[in-house]
Amino acid sequence: MQDLSLHLLDVLENSARAGASLIQIIISADEKSNILSFKITDNGSGMNAETLSSAQNPFYTSKASRKKKVGLGIPLFKQNAELCEGSFSMKSELGEGTVIEVTFQINHIDRMPVGSLADTIISSVIGHSETDYYLHILHNTQDQTFDYEFDTRLLREELGDIPLTYPDVMQYIDQVINNGVKNTKMGEI
Repeated sequence: MQDLSLHLLDVLENSARAGASLIQIIISADEKSNILSFKITDNGSGMNAETLSSAQNPFYTSKASRKKKVGLGIPLFKQNAELCEGSFSMKSELGEGTVIEVTFQINHIDRMPVGSLADTIISSVIGHSETDYYLHILHNTQDQTFDYEFDTRLLREELGDIPLTYPDVMQYIDQVINNGVKNTKMGEI
């Protein structure tokens, strides 16, 4: 994976495949403490202890359609965090969902670029329009705080019967998420 947004996309895809009706994404950068963190919480099917342990093994995949039993997404995300003196934790309960928390040192030489967070979120929202997404981005620089929230549940309330995949709605989602991510200056870290 070339950037952190692609790792995030992999986790969001896993959550959607696990039947999550709500995926919460909290991305925080605190330049004073030199920490970039991702927290992804879903209410999908969850995993038992054995599957939870196996999911961090690169030679395991839950995808039945794969000829080769290799799933690199979670193990690579974990490895990249640990290479940057960060941390990785994954908690899950069968029937309760999964929580993944990953941290990176912002200024670590081996930290991958953040990449296109907006494209990742937009792809997930549009690609899994039956799922609700809550996004919160918080960026504390040395002298400013940037904060952005997006919630498809609120959007659905306003739209009524109009689907998120309606062309004008997709254009609106694209615009507000791109502007929101840009205004947090998350791409500058």
